[in-house]
Amino acid sequence: MNSKKTSAVSRERYNQVIENIDNLPSLPAIVSRLIQVVNSPDSSADDAAKLIERDPALTSKMIRLANSAFYGIPRSISSVASAVVILGFNTIRSLALSAAVIKMFSSVHSSVIDKDCFWKHSITCAIAAKTIVRHFMNVRMMDPESAFCAGILHDIGKLIFNEYVNDGYREACQYASANKISLLEAEKLILGIDHAEIGRIIADKWALPLDLEYSLVYHHRPQDADKLNDLVTTIHLADVMAHRLGCGLWENEYFNDEWKNTRTVLQLRDDDYKKISESLAENVEKSIEFFTIIN
Repeated sequence: MNSKKTSAVSRERYNQVIENIDNLPSLPAIVSRLIQVVNSPDSSADDAAKLIERDPALTSKMIRLANSAFYGIPRSISSVASAVVILGFNTIRSLALSAAVIKMFSSVHSSVIDKDCFWKHSITCAIAAKTIVRHFMNVRMMDPESAFCAGILHDIGKLIFNEYVNDGYREACQYASANKISLLEAEKLILGIDHAEIGRIIADKWALPLDLEYSLVYHHRPQDADKLNDLVTTIHLADVMAHRLGCGLWENEYFNDEWKNTRTVLQLRDDDYKKISESLAENVEKSIEFFTIIN
């Protein structure tokens, strides 16, 4: 491959991606406001419920999810107010953001990314992250629903590539496979930017909370994060576990064994890892129910 030609094409595609991100729709006003409400220590469950109730579609999804097997709440929930109280602020934020992003990219249908496969991977990663965090709840200060939301959004940069530089992204995927390098490296080489770096731009545009921003940016390189190390390491491991369960997009996403370091960082013993893997395998079908309701 001619390096000068590749560099020129990469710059052109990079500019194309950045220009299109500038035109990317903002999050729905209700979702943006809900993020602010959730992050404010002065907000009440009633504040969040009244906001959600302004959007009939979001209200319906929230109540359906609260009553689904996915959350397994033993009694019926008939109001948003009850859902907010029982599920909690971070769960509500997670559901609202997930619904908004899935709807925003619902038109993705190219041969580069299969929409159903993409969301199955993302939701499986989210379930894995939540499972890992629950395992550590007594010793590490992480919130399961924050991890869940981060898991759903972690690969959103790939949707941007698929939407705006489709041919270039196909080339990056093929190049990674042919040259036995990671997809992240191939994206950088062919497109001039990788999907994790795209995540930083999107997080800034949508004013996402820091926990979500760091998960988007560092889920492949948790060792580079200057804070929230446990969370981004968890998302990295959850991403790997989703791939190992067969819920991945690319076979060479984790070409080397560097991911195994995450188990050391999290002090995850072999029997712990086995228990989490078994729990994830049992619950992975829930991703289908979640996607069906949210979509």
